[in-house]
Amino acid sequence: MTSFKIVLVGQPNAGKSTLFNVLSDIKAAAANFAGTSVKITQSSIQLEGRFFQLLDLPGIYSLNASDDAEKITQGYLLREKIDLIVNVVDSTLLARSLELTSELLELGLPMAIALNMQDEAEKRGLKIDHEKLEKALGVPVVPTAALHGKGVRQLMERCSRLLNEAPPTLPVFPYTAHIETLVQELAAAMPEPASGQNGNRRFYAIKSIENPAMVPQGIRQALAADSAAACAQIRDYHQRDCFESVAYERHHLAMKWSEEICEFVPRKTIHLHDRLDRFFLHPLLGRFFLLAYFLVFYAAIFFVGNLLSRWLDPLLNRIPPLLVPLQKISGFLWLSADGLWQGVAGSLGVVLPYFLPLIFLNAIFEDSGYLSRIAFLLDGLLHRIGLHGKSVAAFILGFGCTAPALYATRILENKRDRVLSALLLPFIPCSARNAVIFALTAALAGPVWALVIYFFVLLVIAVTGKTISLFLEKPSGLIMEIPDLKVPSLRNALANTGRKLKEFAVTVVPLLLLGSVAMSWLGSLNISAWIDSFFAPLLNGVLGLPTQLGTTLIFGFFRKELIVVMVKQALGAASLALLPLTLGQAVVFLVFVTLYFPCFTTFVVMGREFGWKTAGASAVLSIVVASLSAYLFRILFLIF
Repeated sequence: MTSFKIVLVGQPNAGKSTLFNVLSDIKAAAANFAGTSVKITQSSIQLEGRFFQLLDLPGIYSLNASDDAEKITQGYLLREKIDLIVNVVDSTLLARSLELTSELLELGLPMAIALNMQDEAEKRGLKIDHEKLEKALGVPVVPTAALHGKGVRQLMERCSRLLNEAPPTLPVFPYTAHIETLVQELAAAMPEPASGQNGNRRFYAIKSIENPAMVPQGIRQALAADSAAACAQIRDYHQRDCFESVAYERHHLAMKWSEEICEFVPRKTIHLHDRLDRFFLHPLLGRFFLLAYFLVFYAAIFFVGNLLSRWLDPLLNRIPPLLVPLQKISGFLWLSADGLWQGVAGSLGVVLPYFLPLIFLNAIFEDSGYLSRIAFLLDGLLHRIGLHGKSVAAFILGFGCTAPALYATRILENKRDRVLSALLLPFIPCSARNAVIFALTAALAGPVWALVIYFFVLLVIAVTGKTISLFLEKPSGLIMEIPDLKVPSLRNALANTGRKLKEFAVTVVPLLLLGSVAMSWLGSLNISAWIDSFFAPLLNGVLGLPTQLGTTLIFGFFRKELIVVMVKQALGAASLALLPLTLGQAVVFLVFVTLYFPCFTTFVVMGREFGWKTAGASAVLSIVVASLSAYLFRILFLIF
């Protein structure tokens, strides 16, 4: 059965990923922050008995890509087979969004427009005549409010009808007479683009003036002299750079469309978004709220996690006595069953109670739009330690999982900022390490020590970032948009939470079970003693920790959640509260496991994104920093 390929293209924060989530069974990241989608997400959908491949491409302001995320979209649009482009347009920023629309129309591929966030535009007093816009552009235009699912079915029905018809001839929107003459002359002299290369002659004629690097090499060489002469004429006639001249043409066209179809109804009151931003972006009050927000955020996780743990413990404690008779039947069977149960108990009773509220609150947080305001408030501080304000997006995502956070560094424009962010990201406590911190501090140290560890992690990032940046050039300035605040969607938050829980059940729980069983077997075969002896110089000699914890570090490399389960078995404790560790040892151990070697998935993603030398350097850096940090805490406990 034929499957048509539909791609969602739009500027960052236009609602592409939200629209994708509504249409598909795969839930993409839909945070209210520019640049959240940094890789292509794909899903198969069915409508009226027909199958479609739906792809969500990273946000792009223009086909003249300026960062790695935009280059992914640029490359896909120019070189992959595409049946239909759905241009997702932000109705609240119509003129700016239509600049990309005009460039996509020049590409010459079949296209429809999702005029998204119509509800938000109406709240601002903007009335948009979508029928008039459709007539002006010559392509289907459907108003949508993807967050609430409005207009989505009508959009797909229009897309389905469009794919049933012969490919339409898209209208041509002439530039200023002088530039238009040069474009037509270049198009006439140009050879046909090669098979498998999207874009028509007019598109590449424009690009040969605006951005020759985008033109295929064969065409570029054939037109080198003509395009250079055309560009020289434009500079002489318009007194502007060629790139700027073409950008001006698109800007003029987008403004003309916007003025023709929009009617503004003046508001009598200041919108709530603006009133809130006076507080959230205030230099002093905004930072005070930021600190208070994170304190409440983690206090809520700690409280809910403890509550769930207390509810689950009595139920889980009923099972171990039922397994005791297996000792008389078979030692191997007993070890396997006991290890398997320890994994189940660790998953449900230790990791899940803290993991569940963490991922739910994080989903609410990302959807609100507050993330961009954090980036704005912290930009100055981040620059002092050598980072870029946009790095906040990756660092916040790192609290969920380090692997997608590494992909999120693609929104940074230069390699220097990307590599430095990548080296520091493994120090951010991901959801797995957060669960370990909450579980062990709740059992052995108390919530205050969790805060101490988090503040220490921030200090480590600051000192490490500043030290590395001394050998690098200065970071560039922060240029980013701040999207509107919005009430988080409970439906989206629950959907994202369900997706994370499914991922936890499919990928993490089996490893927890296998790791727990393996720990029982290793203990009986005395292999764990050999592993422990290997780590003894570091753990016992330097950090003053029991040598039995060595095996937990190996399992923790594969999944950090395994540490919580393994530590009980390694030290022979029935529960975390009964671990034979002093307060000092518990804190030292927590500091080390929070900062040491990234998990296997993170290591692989970093190797693929930044090269294996960078991945190796990150691993060495994290082990050194973790060892020095844990030793510092040991010394402090010995002194005080």
